[in-house]
Amino acid sequence: MQKKSARPYYHEFAWAYDLLQTENVLARVDVIVKILAQNGIAVGSRILDAGCGTGRYAAEFATRGFKTCGVDSSPELLAVAKGRDYGDGRVAEYLVADLLTVSFQKTFDCVLCRGVLNDFVADASRRSIFRQFANWLRPGGILLFDVREWKKSVARYSQNSLHHRTVDLPDGRLRFESETRLDHESGLMLIRERFAMDRGGDTSFTENEFVMRPWTGHEIAGYLNVHLLQELGTSPSYGESGQTWSDRLVITARKRC
Repeated sequence: MQKKSARPYYHEFAWAYDLLQTENVLARVDVIVKILAQNGIAVGSRILDAGCGTGRYAAEFATRGFKTCGVDSSPELLAVAKGRDYGDGRVAEYLVADLLTVSFQKTFDCVLCRGVLNDFVADASRRSIFRQFANWLRPGGILLFDVREWKKSVARYSQNSLHHRTVDLPDGRLRFESETRLDHESGLMLIRERFAMDRGGDTSFTENEFVMRPWTGHEIAGYLNVHLLQELGTSPSYGESGQTWSDRLVITARKRC
């Protein structure tokens, strides 16, 4: 059986998200905590994880003593997040909401936004999300986010447009693949995803197509400046030794006082 679905990664396959995304969360949080400490953001500070997904990062910050709130538009991903075992009772708060419209009564000391901004395709939404960052942060607060950069994305996907991953399950196997094509005229990534579930000799397929829009350094600098956010540093990764995301930028900025 074959069917199409809108981003099943975030909905019907939310249960498999952590199986397919295998980066070292603990090591990355180590790096982020160090960056925050260098900028005066200590344990006990308020952190917003904007687009938190299954809460892997939000949960880790909570267990380390930060007051953490995770926001995502996917109820299925947040159901996974809320089901985590924190052990010591220090948990993150979670909210199902649209990042472009959600507001909070209190500001945050830090806003994290990982793997999300490429989904904002229209110019209006790209302007709006940076306005939201500024609204959420207290003066002097830290913004830390990552994006796909256009030229780096061209270099990466011109060499290899396919991605595959297979996960063995107790009752079968999940095979995931994605193919990325670049539209140079529009500056968009055209992505096709396919999930194949093998269970009991039967195989079902779920496919979907969507677009992402990488960023440019000039574009990011413009939005930061408009919303009184001062760039502090740019890196190709979250400190991974010996490897980088070949198409990413990780950016730290501060809200001007």
